[in-house]
Amino acid sequence: MKDFVENKINAYAKKIIDGGERRDDHAMGELSFYMAFRRVLGGNATLQDVGMVDAINDVLQERGLVAKGKTFYK
Repeated sequence: MKDFVENKINAYAKKIIDGGERRDDHAMGELSFYMAFRRVLGGNATLQDVGMVDAINDVLQERGLVAKGKTFYK
């Protein structure tokens, strides 16, 4: 999972370097998530990081994609 996250961060950072404003905005959204997720996986998450990942997990549980009491990243 860590390699996957690192590859995503690098890919979206490159899109910011190569892209225009519209592409930058999309890439920043992706980067915000993947950087927060990397900190969660690494054990040094901020409270905002934890909140973001918890909110995503709640949505996945509501949709039936993650079982109640489970997380999508463990």
